[in-house]
Amino acid sequence: MVWIPLALLLVVPLVVVYFIIIRSMDRYSPAPWWQLIVCILWGAVGAALLSVGLDLAGQWLISQMMNQPMDSAPVIHATATFVAPPVEETAKALGLLAIYLFTKRRVPESHGPLSGVVYGGIIGLGFTLTEDVIYIVQMSNAQGAGAGAALFFVRTILLGFGHASFTAFVGLGFGLWAVMTSGWRWVMPLAGLAVGMAFHAGRNLFASYLVLKGAGLLVVLLLQLMMFGILVGLLVWLARRDRQQVMAGLQGLIGTLITRAEYDRITSPWMLMPGWTLFTLTGLPGGYQAAREKQTYLYQLAFIRQRAATGLASPVVDPLEAEAIAAIQLANARGVRLAPEPVPPTMQPPVMR
Repeated sequence: MVWIPLALLLVVPLVVVYFIIIRSMDRYSPAPWWQLIVCILWGAVGAALLSVGLDLAGQWLISQMMNQPMDSAPVIHATATFVAPPVEETAKALGLLAIYLFTKRRVPESHGPLSGVVYGGIIGLGFTLTEDVIYIVQMSNAQGAGAGAALFFVRTILLGFGHASFTAFVGLGFGLWAVMTSGWRWVMPLAGLAVGMAFHAGRNLFASYLVLKGAGLLVVLLLQLMMFGILVGLLVWLARRDRQQVMAGLQGLIGTLITRAEYDRITSPWMLMPGWTLFTLTGLPGGYQAAREKQTYLYQLAFIRQRAATGLASPVVDPLEAEAIAAIQLANARGVRLAPEPVPPTMQPPVMR
């Protein structure tokens, strides 16, 4: 039992760091904290427990088909490659399904592709937390602390974004479903699930079979590096896409609802940095909470205007637009500012010679 707190002490801090990195990308329509907590808990508890039961059932079935013991290497490897990916990705996807079916966001973009990737990545991190702790404890019990530490280095440090990457694709599918209007929208979650399963199965295939031949670990690390690059690239691309929509949606409001200084600050690429909102809005006229609320309404209004400009507006948009404008006007009347006003240069009297 002594290995459990030690494993948690190793894994939890890194998972928290990964969580901050993924969450920081969703700046323009961030999910409420309670939804993110539900996501990581579903990954760590719900999806993990469901997967353990179904993985064991699949392992038993494969052992019967292969006529070999459940703990034999061929059965374990076949289970990791052909059972674990569909079982675990489907279990994690159930959390995404619940988020999208039972939570409502004011504008579809608030549940869009970027939010879907963030939801999926965080569910995957929760799953990583539980799975890595279990494996590290098992390895430490069997072969000692050195083997457990080595496994921590490989699984949590080198391969730590694995499950986050897999489930991010599933989340992307749900996010596309939320913003699309064509009939193809219903295919998107299944397509995302298929891609997540394929990446998961590919990694486990190399890990299960090629590692035994001596060259597989490098291949697995390269595959994981590629998936990490895809995840980060996807997050950055989607965040830039949201930023462009915000910039376009607010451009026509400069001088009426928003000043040029406010526009420049809340559309700055630095907004993607963790803690940037807290840093930039603290100490401004009106207070942090009021400024944060005004900023949220401005982002919401930008997405609404962009949907109208692209012909995607729905009948519920107009009341939300009026509500957002009224809230921003009220904040302006109360002196709430998102950026200090530039000080005009003072005129110096001419120097008499």
